[in-house]
Amino acid sequence: MKETVLIERRDAGLVRIILNKPETGNAYDDELICTLVTALDDLADDDSVRLVWLSGRGAHFCTGPDRAWLKRRQHAGRAEHQQDAEQLARLLATLYNFPAPVLLTVRGDVNAAAVGIACCCDLVLATERTAFCITESLFGQVPALSSPYLIKALGERAAKYYALTGESIDAYTATRLGLVNRLVPAEELDSVAEVLVNSMLNRSIESLHTTKSVLHLAANEVYDESLLESLIDCSIEVRNDLTLTGNAG
Repeated sequence: MKETVLIERRDAGLVRIILNKPETGNAYDDELICTLVTALDDLADDDSVRLVWLSGRGAHFCTGPDRAWLKRRQHAGRAEHQQDAEQLARLLATLYNFPAPVLLTVRGDVNAAAVGIACCCDLVLATERTAFCITESLFGQVPALSSPYLIKALGERAAKYYALTGESIDAYTATRLGLVNRLVPAEELDSVAEVLVNSMLNRSIESLHTTKSVLHLAANEVYDESLLESLIDCSIEVRNDLTLTGNAG
């Protein structure tokens, strides 16, 4: 049976995760979501992982939910729907809280919960023709599970606008809003990503993991005396425990 998700371990702690359903635009279903969750859980426990690079095979990163899956779920009961929701919620949370940085490269369509996935990644490179669309409201659904991450990445006002209207977000607008870090020509996407990846692989694992952890802490807590103490403690710990090759921050 064809694997819907490919996991490639490379040197220096790089792991590539590739959605492998190009014939459906990498549309997600319960199997793909569960496979991603299991893979990320296993990788999160591996201290040798320095960087995760997520992408999709084919013309689109992810066109949204698989139609065959939606058809199967038409007559599902509450228990089945709850299981699906819990798995998707777990996928988004696992991506957002993953200890190592997660790079996402996207092209083509990025729809529905795939926009939430993009919001949960730390670095996003996209082609100039990539389009993001929060499509749930167009089909009588709600992007409930993605909503916290949509707000973090887009801001509340923009998240409301695009979630309520279902209007497509072109690549240039996505970059302006902060959902995408960098736009590149389609033919250069992988090569530009490789340069960025190689640069990051020169950093120590501890530095990358701790930097991400500190930024998460600062972004999700009120800046008060308690947070300041935590950040100071972290800075001291890094200075004591790591051999740094530059200025310590």
